[in-house]
Amino acid sequence: MKKISYIIFALIGLLMITASCNRQKTYAEYLRDESRAIDRFISQNNFVILREFPRDTVFGENEFFRDPATGVFYNIVSRGDIDNKIEIGRALFVRFRGLHYFMTNDTTLYSNDNSPMPIEMVFRGPVTMQNRALYESAIPAFVVPLQHVGHRGRVRMIVPFNMGSAYDRQVFQASFYDEIDYRFERWSSN
Repeated sequence: MKKISYIIFALIGLLMITASCNRQKTYAEYLRDESRAIDRFISQNNFVILREFPRDTVFGENEFFRDPATGVFYNIVSRGDIDNKIEIGRALFVRFRGLHYFMTNDTTLYSNDNSPMPIEMVFRGPVTMQNRALYESAIPAFVVPLQHVGHRGRVRMIVPFNMGSAYDRQVFQASFYDEIDYRFERWSSN
């Protein structure tokens, strides 16, 4: 009977040791790792982070603004047709080029440029960390610069994982989009 007790205690001890060795990162650790990776990516690419949004919305090639409500960094390449702004309930279509997961060793640049189907979203208002669930089925970060661009606007973007796609949130990966193009649904003139 003593041998069985020793064996049971030994197995329990082994399980406890094994379980403690397989500890996963905490959410805070993922956020810290992401912050360091974003800082390193910004430094490696000589990006300049602006303290204030440019009044004329004109950005230099390597200038990015960090949205304080979401943590998304963006650079407006072209404002597009600013007389044709997005409105609540209106559909927007997004195409992107140069999607790069810079926290991994993956050197592939992804694109949906040649896909017959762009990402389609319905605009439900400006996004914040609190209401990003409105855009959970898409990519909440895509909505962030819409107050400053119109139809056919183009931006570049650094996206923290909690504002990225469902995949990004699942694997805790920040991303960089070299170009994002916006198209807005035309209202019917009926």
